[in-house]
Amino acid sequence: MRWVAVHKTNGVTDAEILKNMLESFGIPARLSYEAVGKIYGLTMDGMGVVALLVAEDRAQEAQDILAEHFTPES
Repeated sequence: MRWVAVHKTNGVTDAEILKNMLESFGIPARLSYEAVGKIYGLTMDGMGVVALLVAEDRAQEAQDILAEHFTPES
């Protein structure tokens, strides 16, 4: 199975919420992030960026759900 990113966010908290939302719709999801940003809470120069991953064959469905149920903060 190939996993693809459907959303990126700064910080693991928002990413966990979105992951749980997708899973509640029956879409398996996982998070990808580097450890330093998570440990120290850094969100500069790409640190702290978390990618929300889903199976490639469910990516469009996941993007549609995110578009309908999630509005990113400005």
